Amino acid sequence: MMDQDFLPEKSGVEEKVIDAPPSEVEHGIIKDWDKEESAVRRKIDFILIPTLALAFFSLQLDRGNISAVLTSTITEDLGITTNQVNIGTQLMSAGIVLSEIPSNFLLQRIGPRTWLSGQLFAWGLVATFQAFVQSYPAYLVTRILLGLCEGGFIPGALYYLSTWYKKDETSLRTSLFFYGQMFASATSSLISAGVLKLSGANGMAGWRWIFLIEGVITLFIGIVFTLLVPPSVGDGRPLISFGRWSYFTERESQIMRNRVLLDDPKKARGHIQISKSDVGRALKNPRIMQHVLLTLVSMSAFQGLTQYTPTMIKSIGFGSVQANALASVPVYCSIIWLTILSFLADRLGHRGPFVLLAITWNVISYVCLRTDSYDSGKWHRYGVLAITNVSYCSMHILNVGWLSIYCRTPQERSVAMALVIMGANCAGISGSQIFRTEDAPKYLKGLTAICVLAGVSWVQAAVLGVQTYIGRKKATATDDESNSSTTSHP
Repeated sequence: MMDQDFLPEKSGVEEKVIDAPPSEVEHGIIKDWDKEESAVRRKIDFILIPTLALAFFSLQLDRGNISAVLTSTITEDLGITTNQVNIGTQLMSAGIVLSEIPSNFLLQRIGPRTWLSGQLFAWGLVATFQAFVQSYPAYLVTRILLGLCEGGFIPGALYYLSTWYKKDETSLRTSLFFYGQMFASATSSLISAGVLKLSGANGMAGWRWIFLIEGVITLFIGIVFTLLVPPSVGDGRPLISFGRWSYFTERESQIMRNRVLLDDPKKARGHIQISKSDVGRALKNPRIMQHVLLTLVSMSAFQGLTQYTPTMIKSIGFGSVQANALASVPVYCSIIWLTILSFLADRLGHRGPFVLLAITWNVISYVCLRTDSYDSGKWHRYGVLAITNVSYCSMHILNVGWLSIYCRTPQERSVAMALVIMGANCAGISGSQIFRTEDAPKYLKGLTAICVLAGVSWVQAAVLGVQTYIGRKKATATDDESNSSTTSHP
C-alpha cells in the first residue's frame, strides 16, 4: 500500500493539464534562485510557523480545558452531571461545524490576517467570560458561542500556510502547525494543575480560575498574533511595523512569490472566491469524503478518551492536581511520535501507510486498556492510559496532510480542509457522549466503544490506501501506454 502521495492523483487528460507544472517561459520568470531558496524557506519557517502554531495553541487551550475543569467542582457548583457537561461539549462542536464553511468564505473575502486575528479575540473574550457563569443555561450559551467563534480557524490557517509553500513542502509544515495544538493539550494540563491550587482564592472555584487565566492568555496571544503575522506571501510587513519595515528583503520577497507561482500559478491570484459550486464539487468528490469519514470515525474515539483521561487518572487514586499533571506526559510523548512519523512520511514520499500505522497503535492500545484490570494498581493502570494516549491525534494530522496533497486548486484545498475539520468536530459531538456518568469509574462500555471505532477506522484507512495504490498503478500504466504510442507514431 505504498502510494506515491506527493504525486497528484491522475484520472484523465484534464487532470494532467491541471497538474502539469507551469514553465518559466510561460510566466516570464527566470528561476535564478537555487542557491538562495533553502535560506528563504527556512526564514519563512522561523517566522510563519511559530506565529500560527501560537494561535493554534490558544485555540486548543480554550477548547480542551474542559477535561481539567471536570476534575474540579463544576458539576457540584452548577448542580449538573458529567452527562450535562458533555452536552456543552457537543454544542461547542456543533457551533464549530456550523461556522466552518461560512468562516472560510469570509476569510477568502477579507484576507487571512484580518479574519484570523478577529477570531482569536472573539473566542478569547468568550473563553474568559466562562469563568463567571452561574447557571447551566449560561454555561451552554458560552460553549456554543466558543464553537461559533473558533469555527473555520484551523482550515483557514492551513490554507494561509499553504500559500507560502510549494506542494511538496506543505505536509511537514502542516504537522509543525499542529504541534501548537499538541503542545497546548499537554501544557494546558500542567497550567490547570497549578491553577487548581488557587481554588477558593477570592471566593472563586478552581474551574473558574482555569477559564479566567487561560482566557486572558488567549487575549494576549491574540495581540501578539495580530501584530506579528505577515499579511500574505511575499509581503513581510507585519502590523507592528506600520509599513516601515519587512521581515524579508525585496529579493527574498520576489523569490517567495515566484517559486510558488511556478509550482502552482493559482496561488498568485490573491484572495480567491469560493462559490457554492466549489463546495458542491468537494462534497461529490469520493476521495475527499472518504478522508472526512475516516476522520469522523477515528476522532470520535479520540475525542471521547482525551476528554475523560484526567478524570480516569483521578479515579484510580490520584488527586486533581496530580491527575492533570500526569495527563500531560503522554501528549508530550506524542509530539515525538508524530515527528518520527511525519519525517518518515516526507522522506519516503508516502502518507497512507503512516496513517494506518497511527491507527494500528490506537487499535492495539485501546484493546489493552479495555482488557486491563481496573484493580491492577494505580501506576500500572496509569501506564496503560499513558501508552493509549501517546498516539494522540497523529492519525488526524497525517490524514490532513495526505488529503491536502491531492487538492488541485486553492478552492478545493480550502473547502476540503474545512470539511475534514468539520468531520473532526462532528466527532466531538459523538465522542463526547461515549463516556457516561453511569459507566464511571471503570467506563467499560465507553472503552468497548472506542475499540470498535478504532477497528472500523483501521479498515477505512486500509481500503483508502488500497484504492490509492490501484489508482496509481492504473494511472502509471495509462501514461506508459500513451508514451509508447507517441514514440511509435511521431
